[in-house]
Amino acid sequence: MFSLASTQLSARANVAVSTSFQAKKSQSATTSSSRTSLVVEANKKTAKKTSVVMLESIEHVGEAGEMVSVSAGFFRNFLEPQGKAQKATQQLIQEFKNKQAEELAAVEAEQAAAQAIATALSTIGKFVVKKTVGEDDKIFGSVTAKDCADSIEKQTGKALNTKGFDIPDISTIGVYEVSVKLHPKVTGSFKVDVQKE
Repeated sequence: MFSLASTQLSARANVAVSTSFQAKKSQSATTSSSRTSLVVEANKKTAKKTSVVMLESIEHVGEAGEMVSVSAGFFRNFLEPQGKAQKATQQLIQEFKNKQAEELAAVEAEQAAAQAIATALSTIGKFVVKKTVGEDDKIFGSVTAKDCADSIEKQTGKALNTKGFDIPDISTIGVYEVSVKLHPKVTGSFKVDVQKE
């Protein structure tokens, strides 16, 4: 019963509002025909972004030299006044693309050089390391990365960083498998022949 009464009431209110709106509309049409009407449209609010090139590294925003998209207000109020970023113009975008291409070419050249060294190590195959030997063919001390790097440099003329070597525990004379990380994507392997000095 209550819901029926409220429905009838709201229907009467709608009719009353619609009747009063039509009456006002007809009055305004007769009184002022020379007025122009103003139409206002509400546009959806959108986030305004702008592309910038970072001049300094900022955490959670970007690294120096990187092109990022940030809000216009953040750029206008913080990045630009403090000299931390510059608006991305066509010239800056082109310089940025050229720099990226140069960096990519340098990384590829470095990887190709590391691959060439890995191929040379596997082609030569065996490098000799001489150590002082005691009884039962046990060596004094151990075979270190520096020993392996020196042996490789003697035979190939290439000096390798000693940090990337993975050498097993060598305590007697013999032939052992050793690997060296030449590049994050390239690992070379070769044999070390530990001989009596």
